[in-house]
Amino acid sequence: MSVKSVYNTPMHSHVKIYNTEIKTYADGSKKIKYHSYGVVKGLSRKRVGVGDEKNRDYCRYKNLYKSKQKLIDLVYHNALVSSWEYFVTLTFDPKIVDSLDYECVSKALAKWIDNMKHQNPNMSYILVPELHKSGRIHWHGVFKSVPNWKLEPARNENTGRLIYKNGVKIYNLVNYKYGHTTVSEIQNQEAVSVYCSKYMTKDMIDLDYKKRYWSSRNLEKPNIEYAYFNEENLDFYIEKGEDLYRSENTISFKLRS
Repeated sequence: MSVKSVYNTPMHSHVKIYNTEIKTYADGSKKIKYHSYGVVKGLSRKRVGVGDEKNRDYCRYKNLYKSKQKLIDLVYHNALVSSWEYFVTLTFDPKIVDSLDYECVSKALAKWIDNMKHQNPNMSYILVPELHKSGRIHWHGVFKSVPNWKLEPARNENTGRLIYKNGVKIYNLVNYKYGHTTVSEIQNQEAVSVYCSKYMTKDMIDLDYKKRYWSSRNLEKPNIEYAYFNEENLDFYIEKGEDLYRSENTISFKLRS
């Protein structure tokens, strides 16, 4: 049974009702999310009023969750296209950049990224801002295709010994002049997608209308299709897949290519 055979969805022009979302990744694998209820796609959303505080908070948390899922998909899908090379943390020295100000940090980061693109034309990246408990903003993310980066082994300031984390050697990025950096070679391409998303916390809700993550334009996105599954369709795919998540109203499972 092909996925296309279940697209008998009630539609009115741009409006579509579905209960299943199907994501197809670069290796041909699929992640299928089924709801026991119908979801309407294509209708304009009602703007939340100022007084609807509970509804507003719910929407903000829901949007944060969606952003995390998009981030995980983007990192994972592009790891399948070609492996990520480095996991990077970038901080900002308050003597150079006001690391408490998102706008100041963003301008400095954008300038550095533009410079790195000139040195590494095929560079790909995904970066996530983290609002540290100190109020300062750090960035974490993944990079690849950066042959002109200059890395040097990180050393303990007191002992001079090389620094390792979980057995992985840590480097500093010489090409970065705004503050401290840590760089490590990525060991697990699948795990790093979830690891990146952990920095997208509820504290990020305070950064209203800011980008939840930054990414290069040369990245690919997984293909997303919408369907209306009946029980026969659902049972067919569940038998072939592996469960990822189950609740009273939702089943999420994965099909290997």
